[in-house]
Amino acid sequence: MKAKIISNSCVKGPCYKLLLKPLNPVKSVPGQFLMIRPGASDGPSDPLLPRPFSIHRATTDDHIEVLYKRVGKGTAILASLSAEGELEILGPLGNGFVFDGVAAAKEVVVVAGGIGVAPMLGLVETLRAGYPEKEIRVFLGGRGEVDLLCVEELKAVSTEVILATNDGTMGFKGYVTEALEKHLSQSLITHHSSLVTPIIYACGPSPMLQRISEITEPLRIESYFSLEANMACGIGLCMGCAIRSRDGKGYYLVCTDGPVFRGESVDLSGNPPQSPFNKGGD
Repeated sequence: MKAKIISNSCVKGPCYKLLLKPLNPVKSVPGQFLMIRPGASDGPSDPLLPRPFSIHRATTDDHIEVLYKRVGKGTAILASLSAEGELEILGPLGNGFVFDGVAAAKEVVVVAGGIGVAPMLGLVETLRAGYPEKEIRVFLGGRGEVDLLCVEELKAVSTEVILATNDGTMGFKGYVTEALEKHLSQSLITHHSSLVTPIIYACGPSPMLQRISEITEPLRIESYFSLEANMACGIGLCMGCAIRSRDGKGYYLVCTDGPVFRGESVDLSGNPPQSPFNKGGD
């Protein structure tokens, strides 16, 4: 399917925002993704294979925003494209976030690492619209201030935004998971009970998600992770996005079984795919 490029601009450092209008309107839910071939639709087939990109936000006028990071040849070509051009896209693909446990949760906690924020703004906006009285806390982390994206947009729709940087240039100095652990510890002490716990949604590097699992599972906190993976097709044919299941009985495909999984269902302790599933390809 073709999509018209409405705008394509740098938002911060190596990160860009692409606004597309599919020629045929599509409906999506937070957490789904698109396969995009970086070259123009009428240009040479280089690169040949499309890249996966999270849907950042779907607008009411049938536009789709994609937040991505320029990291290699594919995203360099994507960043060079100008408005009024066209792209080939496939999607929306995959499964989105699940909201079944939100109503009963004490609060909603959203954790994003770096460009992992790409699918999370649309998630928070959807949560705020559906649960206007619910406390929603966002933990946003990166190596430095340049890695913190969508801060003001998230502040507008959340109860609180907690920032964390490894170098201390903004917010809490340290890993975002350290800030999360501190909050959960204080929150459970304040409420004198672990029976009514938060629900957690997270997206970012696999080590970050693994650490969240280690923090939350002993507390029996329900969690959902949006995973990153290499993929060439997005529809389960290339088998390039396999991730081990926690029960040891096999593998999931990130493209068709995910990209959103319950935290307890996937094994992130080994060497899972590390490409920025983008959140921005290469």
